[in-house]
Amino acid sequence: MRQKWGQNFLTNQKIAERIVRALPDENSATVLEIGPGRGILTQFLLEKTARLTVVELDQRLSDDLKMKWPGRPGFQVVCHDFLKWPLPDWPVNSCQVIGNLPYSAGNAIVRKFLDWQAWETAVIMVQKEVADRMKAGPGTRHYGILSLAVQSKARVEKLFDVSPGCFHPPPKVMSTVLKLRRFPAPLIKKEEEFFQVVHAAFSQRRKTLVNSLSHGLHLDKTVVTECLEVLGINPVQRAETLTLNQFDQLSQRLMLRPV
Repeated sequence: MRQKWGQNFLTNQKIAERIVRALPDENSATVLEIGPGRGILTQFLLEKTARLTVVELDQRLSDDLKMKWPGRPGFQVVCHDFLKWPLPDWPVNSCQVIGNLPYSAGNAIVRKFLDWQAWETAVIMVQKEVADRMKAGPGTRHYGILSLAVQSKARVEKLFDVSPGCFHPPPKVMSTVLKLRRFPAPLIKKEEEFFQVVHAAFSQRRKTLVNSLSHGLHLDKTVVTECLEVLGINPVQRAETLTLNQFDQLSQRLMLRPV
């Protein structure tokens, strides 16, 4: 059973149809479904698109999907762990992504396809807590590294929550459906430097920026203070108060100095 991988099967047909309707109506696009399970989303996707690839980890479920829709033109079932599956070299913006993602791997799955040039829009269902972190803004308790990782590459929109009773077995938490729209280019200048600074800033979340950054980047506090003040940032602020753009500016300035 997929439950051992943290997956709860969606059983509510109306919710499934609503999730699929959230994808743009573009018949020319290829749709990639991650973790189709028993095919509750797949059945509606086959009515919506001419080209559908589904990636399913469980061999038995994968075989069942092939038996449900044998020889269907444009329909491909891939039995593979999505996190280990080599992403296809499809054209830029040619693909839409959809899936009820396993709670245990939802974060990692999203982080993987974010860097893939082929996707344009994604409609995903994840644990509500993870969704809250993905869409959180500065100054909120859920705002952090995941928020910045997703929002630096895609626009995040919450669509609706899904209650435990819509699944089998029912999870102990709420789920949330999000729509992501990929930006033509990331909003950050240098990704490696950006996340070095972000990780340092949030590594000691309760400390001030000057303390967490100087400790995490092994920089003298006077150097960090100078950089922060030049950008109009109070050194005693905390990491969760900075916007994505402020982190981007800060990373460019800090990483110009020897670490």
